[in-house]
Order: sequence, then C-alpha cells, then structure tokens
Amino acid sequence: MNFSGFDFDESVKAALSALDNHGRIPHAIIIESKNREAALEAAKFLSMYAVCTSDSKPCKTCEQCHKAEIKGHADISYPRPENKSKTYSIEQMRNIIKDSYILPNEANAKVYVFEEADNRLTDIAQNSFLKLLEEPPQNVYFILLCESAQKLLVTILSRCTVVRLKNEVRISEKALEYAEKIVKGIISSREYDLLLSLNVLSDKENADETLSTVRMILRDGLALSIGTKAVFNEKLGRELATRFTKGKIIEMIELTDNSAIKIKQNININLLTTWLCGEYRRISWQR
Repeated sequence: MNFSGFDFDESVKAALSALDNHGRIPHAIIIESKNREAALEAAKFLSMYAVCTSDSKPCKTCEQCHKAEIKGHADISYPRPENKSKTYSIEQMRNIIKDSYILPNEANAKVYVFEEADNRLTDIAQNSFLKLLEEPPQNVYFILLCESAQKLLVTILSRCTVVRLKNEVRISEKALEYAEKIVKGIISSREYDLLLSLNVLSDKENADETLSTVRMILRDGLALSIGTKAVFNEKLGRELATRFTKGKIIEMIELTDNSAIKIKQNININLLTTWLCGEYRRISWQR
C-alpha cells in the first residue's frame, strides 16, 4: 500500500497494510475508532485503493484517485439516513442492495461507506444486509465506520474484517508481549508451548487487543510469504513465512478473527484456549 501523502501513524499503517492481499482488500471492512475524522480518512484511503488504476495503490494522481479524494466519484457512495430517526430504513437498505448489483460507472469497483454504522444500522437493517455481505457482487466493497464494533450484530461481525485504529491509543506493551508469545507458540513444534502461550488470553482486559496484534503479526507473515514487506514485526513475520505456506497463514488469520468474536460473546476462556490450540495445530499440520 502506498501511504505517501497520508498522515497516518505507524500503527494505522500497520492495520491498513494488514488488509492488503495480492492487491485486493476484503469485501467488507469495519473501521472502529473513537476519532471520527481518522476513521473517515482511513475509509477514503481504502476507497481510493479500491478504484485506483496504478500499480502503487492509491497513487493519488490518477483520475479515479482524484475523484475519490474529493468524494466526487460516481462509484463511491456515502449513504445518509433518509428518515427522521437518522437510521437506515429497510427501503433504503433494499435500494442500496439493488444498486450494488449494478456495474460500476467509471471504475472497476464500487464502494459503500457507512458512517456511524453502530448507531445508524438498526438490527433489522443489519439483518437485511447479511446475505449481501455473505455473497457480495464482484468488486463491491462495504466499509462500516463505528466507535464500537461490539454494538453490531455478531452475524455482521463474522462477515467483516474489523480494523481498530490505534492512532489515539497505541498498542500496549502488555498486548504486544502477549501477542508475541502466542505467535511463538504457533511457530513452535511443541503443542504444549502453544497451549501455554494462549493462557495469556485469560487477561480479559487485554485479550481483544492481544488478538488484534496477533493478527498484525500474522499479516506480516503473509506479506513476506508473497514477497512484499512486513510493516509491524519483520522478525516473527519472517519466521511465520518460513514455517508455513501462504494458505495456512490466511487460515490462521481467519481463525484469529473468529476467536476475537468468541471473546466478545464471553466464551469460557479455558474452552477458547483449548479450541484455539487445536485449530492452530490442525492448520499447522495439514497437508
């Protein structure tokens, strides 16, 4: 990803770079941040990335980038609630869903950015959205901005990639220490090392941030496995890329995302660590 011209700190760059997979980003992304302007800037960056025609995305120089930057692109929408309650109505959501199946006007992709999604998307509106998120049209992207992803339905969370911007709060030393222990446990050939490392998740105050950090390190491993640069932890990323295939690292990232959702559901931590250990090992050993 090309961050030239964007005033992002290193933690935000790492979070956004973790989304890059062979020049593509996930079709559904939740950006969680208490800083509304920071979230909007990240959404604009991803929108430009989606429509950019350059090899170094987003280039900020092509016509597609220029229109995206000034919010004047025909294929990038920022839907606003149309009713007095300032929430998205079912009728409005149905119109957005229909529109998503219409081919782009100018670019090779379409992007929908929902601001304040945790307040504006009612449970009914979210449920109407589920099938589209599960089976989206090709090259259509949905970006949901919110202060708290936990306010969204679990079914929505499970279909989206959650990015937590840390520009206002840096990754804590404890979360980083815990995450590195878990990744080292994943790399270790001894199952006991992995199970022991996962015990750090019993610190519920840091568990969510720990798993987000594990995901960043795994993304570094994925980046290095496909010949691009690590942005967060090159040393552990290199060990992951050496030890596992690209496909296995992708599965581990998805597993880590799923475990973060389970923690929000207040799952028994002993059950979670046992399950995680078994799943990480299954991925490691499969052919």
